[in-house]
Amino acid sequence: MNTLVIADVRSHYNKGICTGHYLPVAANYQEIFNGVRNVKIAGGPIYKSRFKDDEMMWLPWDVEGFTLKSKLHIFANCRSLFRKAVGCTIVLQHASLITACIGIALFYKRKSRLFLINYATENFDKPIKRFIFNLAKRKIDGIICPTDGIGRASGLPYVVVPDYIFIGETERQSQISYSDKKYDFCMVGRIACEKNVAEVARVLAGTKYHVLIAGNPESKYLGEELKEISSKCTNIELHLGYISDEEYFHNLLFSRYAILNYTGAYSERSSGVVFDTIFNEVPVIGHRCKSLKFIAENNVGCLYDKLQDLDFDDMLNEKSHRLYVENICRYRKEFAAYRQKLIDFLQ
Repeated sequence: MNTLVIADVRSHYNKGICTGHYLPVAANYQEIFNGVRNVKIAGGPIYKSRFKDDEMMWLPWDVEGFTLKSKLHIFANCRSLFRKAVGCTIVLQHASLITACIGIALFYKRKSRLFLINYATENFDKPIKRFIFNLAKRKIDGIICPTDGIGRASGLPYVVVPDYIFIGETERQSQISYSDKKYDFCMVGRIACEKNVAEVARVLAGTKYHVLIAGNPESKYLGEELKEISSKCTNIELHLGYISDEEYFHNLLFSRYAILNYTGAYSERSSGVVFDTIFNEVPVIGHRCKSLKFIAENNVGCLYDKLQDLDFDDMLNEKSHRLYVENICRYRKEFAAYRQKLIDFLQ
């Protein structure tokens, strides 16, 4: 049985913190393959915050920003990974994927098996990106992706599985009761322009609903806009800045719903926040788009075309909320099949 290596050649570093969902994905793969394969996590020094030495295949660099220097560090990590993981099965996380493809073309000698996680067709949507991907394509054994469209666009063998595969108990867990929830609606995690958090804040500002917005804005402008909106009302609780995993999940657990007002790239790509949310028995209210289609299909939340037309009072009917939570528990049972699909694909 060869070793399975979950690799992050970018190992994103931001003021001493690894932001994004790379560490949780690595931990999820550890759970998925527990007892099936020997698993190693490949990453830079920032991975010390989550994993022990005996779990790691250390790469030399953490990478900050998008400079020429950062790209050179990614290349160095690729070279180190492909030397250390000879004979292994490598799963490369979706991190600076186009730069990583150059690293594959330059340094990978096909002495292992190599799979890529890819969450979006944007890695193939421009001629220069497609050209770079094609340089690496003949060395890649397959793609792990959340939709058939992404898999077909790659032109490689692929398996369709969600960002995260639930491994815990499939029956409902004893968590926070509906009456003990602190927030009616929350928006937590990185605050990006295409998540349209400010639009939700404007619609809900000054209403009777208790709203939590917590996360790190991608720009100063977004932060200032949210400060201005929340300063004029008392029902929005605003916490700007990096939030720890503990705070992130605490905020979800104490919220009745999470609102995901996605547009642009976020409406197309898979989102780890969605699965974090429903795995913690918090139904999703989201803008109707491709990445959230499964929410309506499995009735684990509600989708809208116009936020202003949503009946928030109906959402906060405890009976409606309970029905969504029961559907979440049923939906989680399907993940045993996803786990086996992924195991079979990587064998």
